[in-house]
Amino acid sequence: MSKALNHEEFFTSLTTLLTSTSQKARGSVYLTQKPLLSTESTNAEQQTSIPPPILIRATDGNTNAPNPKASSSQGKEKKKKESKVKLSTVVQPDELETFYTRYAEVCKAGMTGLKKRDRKQKKAKGKSGTGKVTKA
Repeated sequence: MSKALNHEEFFTSLTTLLTSTSQKARGSVYLTQKPLLSTESTNAEQQTSIPPPILIRATDGNTNAPNPKASSSQGKEKKKKESKVKLSTVVQPDELETFYTRYAEVCKAGMTGLKKRDRKQKKAKGKSGTGKVTKA
């Protein structure tokens, strides 16, 4: 796992990641969060019911794995792919409210360049494809 950033570094890196992804023709940004449970916790710590810190992650989803659907001629070109961007930070329970306020602002600002999903094609497929498709 990459080293956790402080909150300011995380927000500036996330802003950069969101703007660079929205400028490309395609791309995704995955945002995840989960409680950071320590393996050394004792029963006494669990009985006090102190909420654990939250691990916040952001990644652009790029992988270095070759595309199995790509033709073999494209694989020989060996274009240098961008490496996967991984960002993470740990938020303590007493800092959650201020962190989430800023996190929401950064995410909303980064989503301005997104395209709205085209739902018309999906609805048209659902209406016309009522029965099984058979080949003639």
